Amino acid sequence: MIVMISARYIRIPHRVLSALSTAVNLSTFGALKMTSKQWIVIGVSGATCSGKSTLASKIHENFRGSVMVRQDDYFLPADDPRHVRVEELNHMNWELVTSLDMQRMHADVAKILESRWRNAADSRRKILILDGFLLFKHKAITDLCDRKYFLTLTKEQCWERRKDRTYEPPDVPGYFDKVVWPEYVKYQNEIARNNELCETVTFIDGSKHIEDMYEMVSTEIGQLLS
Repeated sequence: MIVMISARYIRIPHRVLSALSTAVNLSTFGALKMTSKQWIVIGVSGATCSGKSTLASKIHENFRGSVMVRQDDYFLPADDPRHVRVEELNHMNWELVTSLDMQRMHADVAKILESRWRNAADSRRKILILDGFLLFKHKAITDLCDRKYFLTLTKEQCWERRKDRTYEPPDVPGYFDKVVWPEYVKYQNEIARNNELCETVTFIDGSKHIEDMYEMVSTEIGQLLS
């Protein structure tokens, strides 16, 4: 028998709506739990020229099927009005999180996690590597990380490595001393003052050999995969 209901609307009791709302929330929570089981997210940040990108790339190369996202790919165009100009240097400050399109980066990361999660046929846990000099400035991205690594350098070590590198746009004289290093110190201090975040970050001496850093990190990732 087919029963036809002719009405503009049907009043749904409040207790039913409440039950439906609870079911939706539980469903969403379940999806997030499933995503966390499917993925291991590794965040690598720290000083410029500290070896963070080399470390991230080495993880990517050695863990088959891993995915890597680089924060450097999200710099705003040079003519974007959101950039902050350092007047005394007549140069943009590229060391600020506002010089990056973090909303787009976060959206891309979410798409990666969601797309792989929906591939239910593949039950293997996957690794997503996030590499960025200001990665932990973005809370939503930071909260996704199962492991957070921060590579440090002294000012002298950092300058010794950076002075021979070529950037686009090129560093102007005084940019390292007036902008790069002070912004790094500020970033590191912000992490140190945030007890909740700091307790979850592993600080690594960036002057160590890359193989030594990789051995430590890969061992921890292996434990997460087991």
